[in-house]
Amino acid sequence: MGSSALYSHTIYVSDLQHERGFTLIEMLISLTMGLVVIAGITMVFISISQTSSVISSRTERMGDLFLATHLMQAGLRESVSVSNASILTNLANRGVAVPAGYPSSDTVFASLPYWDAASKTLTYQNLEGDVGIFHYQHGSKDSIYWLRPLAPGISGSTNFQELIRGLDTAKGMIVSPVNGGISVTLQSTYSNEQHKNRLVSLAFNMWPRN
Repeated sequence: MGSSALYSHTIYVSDLQHERGFTLIEMLISLTMGLVVIAGITMVFISISQTSSVISSRTERMGDLFLATHLMQAGLRESVSVSNASILTNLANRGVAVPAGYPSSDTVFASLPYWDAASKTLTYQNLEGDVGIFHYQHGSKDSIYWLRPLAPGISGSTNFQELIRGLDTAKGMIVSPVNGGISVTLQSTYSNEQHKNRLVSLAFNMWPRN
């Protein structure tokens, strides 16, 4: 009986020796590896989030520019090449308050569309003789405002309405002559991953009706 009890006690002690826990060094190594993995996952998440934000910002600005250029082209496409009625008389009859520095003589509008650098206006005229104006306001938040021509038989259209805002403060709207027509470029900015402003632009050429 005594021998049997001693044998059983010896096996119990042996089992305890094989079931010992982790040492402090092993726990520290495991903890460090876990922190490294978590830090890596966090950095990847932040990078993906920043990239997604940049793509979203750039896409949004491109969408704004696309819509603005589409509406501008639709309006300018109606323009005649030579004024068939008084520009200033048409505006005065409608009660339109023209921007500061706007031309004061119809002789200035020898050909249409006409870009006036002083007032930053792009003036055109449809077949019915009604005037439309795109006005670029340069400031802290550059914008383009649009005075639409009158629709046939409909009164109104006496106020400028905002077409797009947040253009580049240096060169938000550029208009230049090209082969008897005009070239219009709209530029805006978005913030990249390094939080630096980058330009995004859309341009189109337009030729008036004869």
